[in-house]
Amino acid sequence: MHGDVSAGTLPAHYRRLVLQRFGESFRDSTEIVETPLTPPGPGELLVRNHWAGVNGVFDDRLARNRVEYLDIRPPCDLGIECVGTVVALGEGVRDFRVGDAVATTRLGNGYREYLCTPATQAIPVAAASPEILTLIPTGISALVALEQVAELRPGERIVISAAAGGLGHLLVQLARLKGAHVVGLAGSREKCEAVAALGAHRVLNYREDDLDGIFRRDYPQGFDVAYDTVGGRIFDLFLAHVAIRGRVICSGYTADIENPEPVTRTRIYTQLYWKAASVRGFMNPLFSEHHADAARRLLAMYADGALRVLVDAGDFQGLESVPRAIDHLLAGRNLGKVVVRLH
Repeated sequence: MHGDVSAGTLPAHYRRLVLQRFGESFRDSTEIVETPLTPPGPGELLVRNHWAGVNGVFDDRLARNRVEYLDIRPPCDLGIECVGTVVALGEGVRDFRVGDAVATTRLGNGYREYLCTPATQAIPVAAASPEILTLIPTGISALVALEQVAELRPGERIVISAAAGGLGHLLVQLARLKGAHVVGLAGSREKCEAVAALGAHRVLNYREDDLDGIFRRDYPQGFDVAYDTVGGRIFDLFLAHVAIRGRVICSGYTADIENPEPVTRTRIYTQLYWKAASVRGFMNPLFSEHHADAARRLLAMYADGALRVLVDAGDFQGLESVPRAIDHLLAGRNLGKVVVRLH
């Protein structure tokens, strides 16, 4: 009963992925639930989801009740960003039509075949393509972080960890567009080549290159912005090489999110004070007032060809493939944004 929409008819049921319990893994904690499909209420859209974005660290930790800033009670719906087409309109909706492509970015929207959402929360897009999920919300994070937190200026030097990832590859391009000198870190030859093709001035393999030695030799003045999503030794390296009045951006810490290293190093203020440097945290949901403008500009840049997006080549189809997609991302095998095809 969860087949195609055809001839203006809708299926009686659809499927969604539900967190049924907290457990040791996403796979153990979730189930696919068949659910009656109901019409949209006043002011709502009914959307047939085509693609969902995967956020591996968040999904895995949510299933184990390890997301400190959320109070989750199973059962609850999962997935965040998705893109699809409008198949029905609720009473009073004027700004959308059946057939329009839209994206949404709220917890519980993504891992489901159909979605009822307030029209005010839907973002109109040109097409329901997986590339959109690289821009919304990941690209929004990149643009808002660079502008509102990193305060990146033309001519500055920026180093970016995980530069071939869903977020990193957009940071590279946006920093270039802002006139910065961009150094990207990646973990394989293939990823380094991809980052170079996106316009990074320098690409280094963090698994093979002597990063500290290269930074000391080639960037003796340090980096004005060091954008880190990895943590651990990469964060320590960035802290050591931040420039006078530079900014280290902490946008995640995947390397030690589960097993933080003991704090045995000198406290960070001894490395910040004499440079008048700073460490700044960035968490996208806390900057929601900037999201709409960032989405508008990103979509325009993409339409104009100013931005390239990397969608991971992994073949993930159907809700059944979500746990495998999460494992793929957690293992660091992705190149670009990991997505699941729902229809």
